[in-house]
Amino acid sequence: MFVDRLLVTLVHLRLGLPHAALAELYLVDRSTVSNAVREVRPLLAARGFAVPDRPGVRLRTLEDLFAYAQAESVELRIDGTEVQVRRPHWTSRCTRRPFSSSSGPWPATDSTN
Repeated sequence: MFVDRLLVTLVHLRLGLPHAALAELYLVDRSTVSNAVREVRPLLAARGFAVPDRPGVRLRTLEDLFAYAQAESVELRIDGTEVQVRRPHWTSRCTRRPFSSSSGPWPATDSTN
């Protein structure tokens, strides 16, 4: 049912829960959640964001957002919060850390190779 697929996608986007966790909550297979999110996200993006109290105004792109913010004197803030992401398991030969982040410190690289 489309409503169920929409709901699981909205919960994923709002709360950032992994597909496996949502599958447990909704008693379905993880692939069902992944398929729903993959299919519904483009539909939501194409529809755009309706601006409250502004009938007919929809923000579909980042450019739309910036233009609206400038026209309405809205101050935009970007959330740069780092989130740890668990990496896939690697063999014992791999020197990667178990978590990834967008900031360093980065391991030294050997430029002689």
